[in-house]
Amino acid sequence: MATTAADQACDYCGGNSASVRYDFGTHRILRCPGCTFMWLDPQPTAEELHEVYGEDYYSNERFFEGNGEAIYGYHDYVSERFVKQQDHQRIVDRIVDFLSRSGDGAHGERRAPGLLDIGCGYGYLLDVAHDRGFDVEGIDYNRAAVDRIARKYRFRAVCGDFMAYDGAPRDVVTMMDVIEHLPRPFDALSKAASLTRPGGIFALSTMDSDSIVSRMLGQRLEDFRRTREHLYFFNRRTMRGSLERAGFDVLRIDSYGLTIRMDSLARRARMALPRAGAVMERMVRWSGLSAQQVHFDPRTKMVVYARRRDPA
Repeated sequence: MATTAADQACDYCGGNSASVRYDFGTHRILRCPGCTFMWLDPQPTAEELHEVYGEDYYSNERFFEGNGEAIYGYHDYVSERFVKQQDHQRIVDRIVDFLSRSGDGAHGERRAPGLLDIGCGYGYLLDVAHDRGFDVEGIDYNRAAVDRIARKYRFRAVCGDFMAYDGAPRDVVTMMDVIEHLPRPFDALSKAASLTRPGGIFALSTMDSDSIVSRMLGQRLEDFRRTREHLYFFNRRTMRGSLERAGFDVLRIDSYGLTIRMDSLARRARMALPRAGAVMERMVRWSGLSAQQVHFDPRTKMVVYARRRDPA
């Protein structure tokens, strides 16, 4: 029987009958039975989060050790640029489509539509959007990431907490794999709304905590095991409700797969399913397909597109 955690009030619905969904020893993930929203307990301190988002966040050599202390960031984010940008291209295509339906867009306006990427990382999505004609800017908490953008690209990125960002509203705001990291996710969505012009498009991605595969894998799933950085877990219903409260109308919710090398896919599979993953690793290695890229969608993540309502 699940351990009660009635002292933990749900930030989504205010309920106080949460129970332990997954227990990792030092941390647990609680679930509200009323609305199905989930969150990490205990929450990390500001100092602990600052330690996670250090210089090694994008080059974490310990990532595939598989323990909770090691699972954060990326093993080698530089090498993932090409495959990440293939996935970002699909998202940007969808954004352009939504803009064109409303009479806006990168093609048809004299000015370039503005796009702000919150949690821009190494600028991979910004690069794709810039090539499509957007006037782009990024913001990220990680100083090393922002410095790398300054060295590699001509577009602008700033380092800091986007909650304190005071730039003008954009035609498009994106937030890819960010909302689950934020200590105040609902305030963050309201802030994102203030940075999106009325009629503009907001797109974000995060894990879908209630998909069939997410429920089947449970605490073996990598997104749940990232207890040093993943703080909140949405499903399609709670994400839709959160966006509507923040001032958006949801246009579309898709599952969000990823393009990945076969050797990396096998190593990730081994973290969740050790025996099956070990067999897969051997097969990939013996077949010579380690560098082969595949698009893999286990339906554990979602990408959501929404339009900013006119506050009036």
